[in-house]
Amino acid sequence: MQSKKISKNKVYALILAGGVGSRFWPFSRELEPKQFMQLVGKESLLQDTIRRIQGFIKPENVYIMTNKTYLYEIKKQVDKFRLPEENIILEPAGKNTAPAIGYFSGFILKKDKDALFVTLPSDHYIKDKRKFRKTIDKALVPAQKGFLVTVGIKPRKPSTGYGYIKVKGKTKKTKLNYFLVEKFLEKPNIKKATKYAAGKDYFWNSGMFIWRADVFLRELRKYQPALDTRLSAIHSKEDLQRVWPGISPISVDYGIMEHSKNIALVPADFGWTDLGSWDALEEVLPKDKQKNIIQADSLNYNCEGISVYSRSGRLICTLGLNDLIIADTPDALLVCHKDKAQDVKQVVDSLKKFKRKEHIVHTTEKRPWGSYTVLQVGEGFKIKIVEIEPKKRLSLQRHTRRAEHWVIVCGTAKITCGDSVKLVHSNESIYIPKFTRHRLENPTEAPLKIVEVQTGEYLGEDDIERFEDDFVR
Repeated sequence: MQSKKISKNKVYALILAGGVGSRFWPFSRELEPKQFMQLVGKESLLQDTIRRIQGFIKPENVYIMTNKTYLYEIKKQVDKFRLPEENIILEPAGKNTAPAIGYFSGFILKKDKDALFVTLPSDHYIKDKRKFRKTIDKALVPAQKGFLVTVGIKPRKPSTGYGYIKVKGKTKKTKLNYFLVEKFLEKPNIKKATKYAAGKDYFWNSGMFIWRADVFLRELRKYQPALDTRLSAIHSKEDLQRVWPGISPISVDYGIMEHSKNIALVPADFGWTDLGSWDALEEVLPKDKQKNIIQADSLNYNCEGISVYSRSGRLICTLGLNDLIIADTPDALLVCHKDKAQDVKQVVDSLKKFKRKEHIVHTTEKRPWGSYTVLQVGEGFKIKIVEIEPKKRLSLQRHTRRAEHWVIVCGTAKITCGDSVKLVHSNESIYIPKFTRHRLENPTEAPLKIVEVQTGEYLGEDDIERFEDDFVR
């Protein structure tokens, strides 16, 4: 079979992991987007994306594109896959998919003039990994021939949440199993979606692409010359920082795929779901006899077709409800009809407009060294639970407007306070005055948890002056 002639050493993967996933609010937040969440199974969506290409694409050929905000979370999540740290590429700012893919095409072409690469979103669910790999293997054949190749999903139902692709008909060499693409179509209204779903020549746009780097750059020059000019001026990290702000955001679908006459589609049947909103989980999570999905401490009476998710630990009781989504967190609760799941983004837009923090962070905030949870805030005080991972430490720092009192709940802390450095054990405490340089460190292999009580006139997280920091913040 022709695909076997393609050297797998020449095949790379680009995983796009910079999105926010606002339609999964309140679980997803700007600083904890859905690709890092465990929505289905025991691994995050990002980890599952990497897992499904294991053994197919070498770890050293797998690249992840994201932004600086997510660097340490990604490093933590990919550590077990042994991906080289330099394979994490940081965008200075999100500019949608065309600039990201265009930049990577130039980057990988300098390393390998024959490079083919697979572009994968980091937030999809795919049930059958073996069929997925076989589909990508088939797609390498037209990609090697010079096509821009996309993976198409045969519609299971009319959906207004997906873009569609119309094909011209199967190639004469049917054993290659690909179609030539007539056009890309934007997300339709329900009337058009019903027509598309019933037609034999329409597919859902999965957002997965396979092509040669040189072919993509050729199409980029043809259809997006201004973007190509800017990307061509990037030869170093300094160039990237200088050029990137001037790039206009544009998707690869709108910028390239809707214009190119050189596109092939490989149909897929591997149990694909674009986890774009809460209602998409209906296709992958188990239901009870009343078609309810319950992932919470919950009592339900006479309910049908409801989905209940919780991170708050609260008991949730429902009575006589139908076709609702309930998503509960410690600081926010979403209740919406399933028909409106795509509109959750409007809530996030309103939170941004009113400058509320609920779209940015959870009450538990992740940090490169661990996490902290705000328990209570009052007049002149704030109480937190701080957890420091083994062998990690916070920056050497000081505060000018607050003092801190630390009580060790479990573990052993190595604490710098002024000129003093000492070990503080469980059930012991230490006081950190204002203006005092201090550092909290976990020198052991066991978890460290402390209660932090802040007191002062101002308790904002920006009251911090760093002198040394392992994470270069």
